[in-house]
Amino acid sequence: MSTSTSILSRGVSVYSIPPELLANLSVRSIQAQPPAEAEEIKPKSTAPKTVLANLPGAAGLSCQTCPNANFDTVEEQRAHFKSDWHRYNAKAKLTGRTVSAEEWEGMVEGISSISGSDSGSSSSSGSSSQSKVARLLKRQTLDNNQNLSDDEEALELADRQRRAHLRTAVIWFSPTTSIPSLGIPKDTQFGVHRALFPPFDTAADYLTELKRMQLSGNDEEDGERRLTLLMVAGGHFAGMVVSIKPRGRSEKQEVKGAGEVRVLKHKTFHRYTTRKKQGGSQALNDNAKSKAVSAGAMLRRYGEQALQEEIRALMVEWEDDLAASERIFIRASTHGKKSFYGYEGAVLSKNDERFRTFPFPTRRPTLQELLRCWHELTRMKVSHLSEEALRALDEEYIASLQSKNKPIKPTPAPTPAPTAPAIPKLSPEEEAKLDRRKRLEEMIRKGRLDALKPFWTKYQTDFEPSEILGLVASSGQEEILKYLLEEERLDPTQPILTSNNRKPYELSANKNIRNVFRRVAHNHPEWYDWVSDARVPSGLSEELEQEQNTKKNERRKGLKEKLKEREKQRAAEAEIEEAREKEVELQEQKEEAMRAVAMSLNGNTGANNTGPQKLGGRVGGEGLGGMSQEMRMQIERERRARAAEARFGRG
Repeated sequence: MSTSTSILSRGVSVYSIPPELLANLSVRSIQAQPPAEAEEIKPKSTAPKTVLANLPGAAGLSCQTCPNANFDTVEEQRAHFKSDWHRYNAKAKLTGRTVSAEEWEGMVEGISSISGSDSGSSSSSGSSSQSKVARLLKRQTLDNNQNLSDDEEALELADRQRRAHLRTAVIWFSPTTSIPSLGIPKDTQFGVHRALFPPFDTAADYLTELKRMQLSGNDEEDGERRLTLLMVAGGHFAGMVVSIKPRGRSEKQEVKGAGEVRVLKHKTFHRYTTRKKQGGSQALNDNAKSKAVSAGAMLRRYGEQALQEEIRALMVEWEDDLAASERIFIRASTHGKKSFYGYEGAVLSKNDERFRTFPFPTRRPTLQELLRCWHELTRMKVSHLSEEALRALDEEYIASLQSKNKPIKPTPAPTPAPTAPAIPKLSPEEEAKLDRRKRLEEMIRKGRLDALKPFWTKYQTDFEPSEILGLVASSGQEEILKYLLEEERLDPTQPILTSNNRKPYELSANKNIRNVFRRVAHNHPEWYDWVSDARVPSGLSEELEQEQNTKKNERRKGLKEKLKEREKQRAAEAEIEEAREKEVELQEQKEEAMRAVAMSLNGNTGANNTGPQKLGGRVGGEGLGGMSQEMRMQIERERRARAAEARFGRG
């Protein structure tokens, strides 16, 4: 594998750009490439530049508001301050468009007695003068807004050009010339996330900062870069502090890239704060509605409080690492950010300039997700676009800014829409290609590998390999995916343009599909840079897969045993509960039998008979032998109850 291939395939770290590439980089932005006529565009202001005669003390008395207004006496200066010309300039100075005396005369030409000095009282003339000056200012403002000059429009366009690429999430750099030694053509663009830079206004500052960000090759110098990534969402928290240091000067530094990367600190934990499939935290629900009193709501409130306390304690524990971090990336809701700052004794400040949000979508907070975000942030993006394509993108972006910032003008009533043009008819070749596309998609969805093999061999040039891999991965067809990866050698590192530049692995429908990618990555690690380019986290060997299956079977076996033990426990509890119910029933029957015996004895001997009576004795010719069958059954149940009590006592 050549040096150039290794650089572009393995990726270039933002902190370790090859010196030869760094020396030839320039910021590929509209502001860095001004048009040739930009220097000729100058504002045509009706107000002339301030000359030396207007400066204080240049020649006698003067007015700092009105251009070329010089006076010989103080009385002339005071009279000038009361004039309409000075009143107009005093208000127009706020917009930077003051006028000279000659221009003022031209503006008021044809307006008789604007100050009202020829007639009327001083108060009425003053109010009339002020109102007319105000009307003149208002009319001039409306005229300026409605009739912008060509030069002003050109300046406005130039200003949009200056800010165009500085407002994007990625700052793009391009080499001034091709670099044959690294295999980099001139039409290559390298992108760096703007979140890694301080907020600059000019493109040159980004290039200077990029050079300053490079790690030193000398171990004696302190060239460490440290970043902190924090995420909290849905009760899940994940935090990580990453340090990157130079390995030292070596010939292989240009190829290996980033140097020594170490995860200094990492922590993940979870609390129950969100009701399943409901969305939103309990605190938001309490603020929107009345405070719920259910057991689940109380558990979620406790979970939110516990999660917040654990995060704050972790911030105190990581205080030194946070202080040494040059950037702190945070993903949290408005309520979740209260765990990081805005409370008494907080380690972080709300106005910390190091705070950044992740400039791309993120998934559930986990350590694996933090590692993916770290890789995404610190790797330079690479694209290959021609000058014509770049110019078209620039024009489209500027047009979008112009449409957003331009004031809305009233539009005339819409005219009846013309008849929709007929859809252009496809050529026979295009129809055949579209039909082949549908047939291939149907084979993939139905998993017809035998029919797909000859079809793919014959028509594979009609399809984009990355899109087909993504379709197979999202359809969950393992055999077809294995065939395309191993036998047809389709490249899994190419992004899928129709899926936001995601890689085929990221479109996997299930774990089995992901395991296919991992098996091929393990069997053929030399084919691609599976981790960086294909975004396959790791290879999967047969031993590792067997070990995972063994653990899964053991977990299932353990789960079955736990279920059996739980069933036995439930059966024992049910038996005990049944015995208790029988005991209660027997006790009730016993009491009922005793009451019946007492009533029987009292009925035979008379109500006045007192003293102890023997159970079974003969009183008045009647005893136990003279009891009815129902009474004997009750006595028998009592004996059985005593026997059951004895058994439970022995058990």
